[in-house]
Amino acid sequence: MENKPPDARRGQVRSLAEVRTDHLVRDLREKLEEFLRGSAAEDAVGWGLARFFPRDLFQEVDPEVEALALDWIAFVFPNEWRMPLARELVESDPGLTPAEQEMLLAWADGARPGLFRVESASARQAELIRIPDGRRFTARGLQDPLRPGDLLATWLLPAGPVYYLGLEPMLVDPDLAAGLDHVLQVEMEILRRQRPLATWDDLYRDSWPRIVWFLGLVGSGADVFRIQPPPGPSAVWDGRPVADAPAWWQETAEQVRGYAECHARIPEEHGDGAERLWWDAALTLRPKYASPDGWAAGVAYAFRRYVVGDPTVTQGDVAREFGVSAATVGNRSRQVVKALGLEMYDLRYVDLLARDVRVIWEVDCIAALSRPFGGMDVSTMSPEDKLVLHSFLRSLAERLNP
Repeated sequence: MENKPPDARRGQVRSLAEVRTDHLVRDLREKLEEFLRGSAAEDAVGWGLARFFPRDLFQEVDPEVEALALDWIAFVFPNEWRMPLARELVESDPGLTPAEQEMLLAWADGARPGLFRVESASARQAELIRIPDGRRFTARGLQDPLRPGDLLATWLLPAGPVYYLGLEPMLVDPDLAAGLDHVLQVEMEILRRQRPLATWDDLYRDSWPRIVWFLGLVGSGADVFRIQPPPGPSAVWDGRPVADAPAWWQETAEQVRGYAECHARIPEEHGDGAERLWWDAALTLRPKYASPDGWAAGVAYAFRRYVVGDPTVTQGDVAREFGVSAATVGNRSRQVVKALGLEMYDLRYVDLLARDVRVIWEVDCIAALSRPFGGMDVSTMSPEDKLVLHSFLRSLAERLNP
């Protein structure tokens, strides 16, 4: 007589509300995936993948790893109208029901990405603990059986009091948990250098492409505990409104942000760093009333020249756009650079997903693991030299492995 294992679902009776939610989530997930595969989202998905996996860092991408970008592209990556594709679907598809629209907006705003350790699991749901912050979640919609101790990379989609697994969950080797915990702490320190109040949700949502890159590095067996955050100061401004700020400070912030977004190399680069640079300068220098145009021009030039690393921008170019003199641009920018100790690709103000920023970070990480560059001390190299070194090594590798 055959001994069959007990059915974990036996004795579990689902409520009507639970069944309806399961069906709603399943149908909506299918509609979202169909939209992401369709022609309407083709360009945005392509740009999202290019930003997630820049060729300088990923010559080839395993399909399973590429799938990890899908949730980020759906819920975070901005399309040409600077909104995530999930929101675009809400606005463009009249066939969505009000319940589907409400849930899709909840996913766009409240999806919780992370690396989750499975604490317990049944056929229908699992209790998850996110590393490294220890936050607990109840997840349903399990497509494959999970076991206690499993480590899962996924986005959790809110649906009432519980969450459902995202579009492309992936199991990760549980033995990598300690190394991943360490690099996540490093990434959080880097993010909080920009945003002192950043949460683990912020890190996972905004730095998901960097975290997925680390999955490969940790999985290679590298001693990632040798990797530490680069030295440097933190931003002064914490991102909240400045209570005693004169009105013209806010006007300057808006001008700086608008200029940065207008001159971004790609539409996905936002003006957060430029605005942060202005508020740090304002809180440090405490300028008295002056024309916002002069300060905005000086900060805009400093941002493009130092933070973005654009050698083509001139003080005259910026002066003409703001209607001030080149001397004013030079004077204000020098004040900002000196007061803040501004450096090239300054981590307080850069876009952490920018290609050059990620390339420099890869060089730093590899150098921390060993002395792979002929014994050179990479820590003494300028960011520009690191970019040149990386480009040379990448070209050499392509020639040796065509």
